[in-house]
Amino acid sequence: MLPLASSTWGPEEQEAAIEVIKSGQYTMGARTAKYEQAFAGYVGTKYAVACNSGSSANLLMVAAYTLRFGNGTVIVPAVAWATSYAPFQQFGWKVVFLDIDRETLNYRPADLWYAAERYEDPVILAVNLLGNPNDFNAFPRKCHILEDNCESLGAEYDGRKTGSFGLMASHSTFFSHHICTMEGGVVTTNDEYLYQMLLCLRSHGWTRHLPERNVFNVKPGKFDFILPGFNVRPTEIQSAIGLCQLEKLEGIIQARRANAQRFPLKTQKEIGKSSWFGFTVFDGDVEKVSRVAETRPVVTGNFLRSPSIKYYDYEVFGGTPNADYIHDHACFIGNSAEHINWSF
Repeated sequence: MLPLASSTWGPEEQEAAIEVIKSGQYTMGARTAKYEQAFAGYVGTKYAVACNSGSSANLLMVAAYTLRFGNGTVIVPAVAWATSYAPFQQFGWKVVFLDIDRETLNYRPADLWYAAERYEDPVILAVNLLGNPNDFNAFPRKCHILEDNCESLGAEYDGRKTGSFGLMASHSTFFSHHICTMEGGVVTTNDEYLYQMLLCLRSHGWTRHLPERNVFNVKPGKFDFILPGFNVRPTEIQSAIGLCQLEKLEGIIQARRANAQRFPLKTQKEIGKSSWFGFTVFDGDVEKVSRVAETRPVVTGNFLRSPSIKYYDYEVFGGTPNADYIHDHACFIGNSAEHINWSF
């Protein structure tokens, strides 16, 4: 059976982890700062804040936005991961579910425009699904965008990396993703105020990790708590491994794209340059691939059919027939940095 993912680790990652253990500095420190700088440089943003998972990256992103601007209405796609949505429920947002495009699995821009006109000052959660960028140039200009890029590190749209289009963007470095730090996540942004909020929120809400000159005009290093924060910090082992993985990332993505070029079945339609997290297969092909490959639902399928939806304050804009089709007539198979000999 073809696995969902394969390891991209070599002796470099093992040696990096051992060096951290030998140093005795396991908690977040200089390696994390170096990793954040390298990650931001790769994505093309000014700042990056590492944390312990992609789900925590979503939590930090929504927390920072809500504490700065307040909660309100957020437009979300009907197909995404559960913790793409959960922070909005936890921070008291009204969640408006919008159908996806059956071919790209992302938003249809015309639907976004209609929904944006219906609600007052909505935020758009742009989920780049399975490596595929959204059509950002066609988004409504009046809306703030938060970007869930957990499945699409390295994807490109209009000459820019995904993860650089939103006011903030979340990323995941879990095992099956483009780089792997065991567990791990990152938030990227160009906004200095939000960046410093994220630094506080990641570490209990305190001032310890702020720069000397900061937007809050407080003295860092003291046990002062200025935000209602969390403890979602990464370890130095994760960050040391992340530095090794970033050096391999372009090769990993090129291998994934080469597998996509050879993929023999109908799959999602590419927007921009996908980083090909995996492949959706449809209808009769589902049974065919299930005989030879490990399969999963397409992310969560239509999240409106999840039992947890009962906890949300939500509306559905215009129905979700395409999300239902994906839920009932499609599945997902993985991709990797290894050459895959497709034999369906």
